[in-house]
Amino acid sequence: MTQEPPEPLVAYDHTDLVKRPKRIWNWGNIPLPGLLLPALGAAFGFGLVWLITLFTVSAFLPFLGLSMWTSIIYFGPPFAVYFIWGRPLPSALTLSQQLVVWADYWFQPKRLQGLAADREPEELHWQVILWTPGSPRWQARYDTARQAAAERGTAFSARR
Repeated sequence: MTQEPPEPLVAYDHTDLVKRPKRIWNWGNIPLPGLLLPALGAAFGFGLVWLITLFTVSAFLPFLGLSMWTSIIYFGPPFAVYFIWGRPLPSALTLSQQLVVWADYWFQPKRLQGLAADREPEELHWQVILWTPGSPRWQARYDTARQAAAERGTAFSARR
């Protein structure tokens, strides 16, 4: 009677506790349950650079002056960054996590030095180390375990 190998274990994290964004914050005594602070920080930083750029360009292009219609151009992209930053991408990563993965892939030292060619090795070398403990106490425990396994009829019970 041969035993089938066990099915591989698959673990699912339905709670997403590791990557879950912390959305409950207080501002004084006012709870802010919907704010995602990493996305808010990214939107603020982008918005600051965006506004400075547009105000500088509007000095040379008068139609970009701040008005009711151009306020969409001024404040729309920072709001878009806030809502895009915290949403998971199809890879199940957020944009900030995806940027970290991208930067780690492209700016690792081996790639920068040109040593990261994607090719298979021509020869594989295997090294196997076989070790049998020489302690009589260990050998006695091992023989006892094999004998117990033989009584139960497990795959571990093959005699030497």
